[in-house]
Amino acid sequence: MAFEKALTLMKKLNIRGEIISHEASGRTTAEAAKALRVPPENILKSLLLISKRKEYLAAIITGDKRVDIKKLERITGFKKLRLAKPSEVENLTGFKIGGVPPFAFYGKCRVIVDKEVLERKYVIGACGDEYHGVKLDPEVFKKLGYEIADIAE
Repeated sequence: MAFEKALTLMKKLNIRGEIISHEASGRTTAEAAKALRVPPENILKSLLLISKRKEYLAAIITGDKRVDIKKLERITGFKKLRLAKPSEVENLTGFKIGGVPPFAFYGKCRVIVDKEVLERKYVIGACGDEYHGVKLDPEVFKKLGYEIADIAE
């Protein structure tokens, strides 16, 4: 179900990508890298954060990095950012953690993509569930109007 929803969203946003199905779970970066046989730096982490004032912010980084909360707070002016709970992620995006496509935040909240994502030839994000990925040209994030900044530790 979630996979079909991700495909519908891709079509609506005119996003081109290669769909990759895999048997093993790709819920975490390590699992996805192993299932897809690609280095973690080509896997995307699509994270949702919430500020003290309940402002949503999405951060997209490569799988080998960690998001730097302080940098995000400086860039956005948001205070006391924390990672969203699984229920909050699903309520905003319609997808469960481990299956949130990087384009699921479009039109729902501010999105910042780490600059290193754009240095990759390709990236693979979740595509609805932990058993489907989508191989994308990182330039797609510019087309979506996502902000690009240095947000990784």
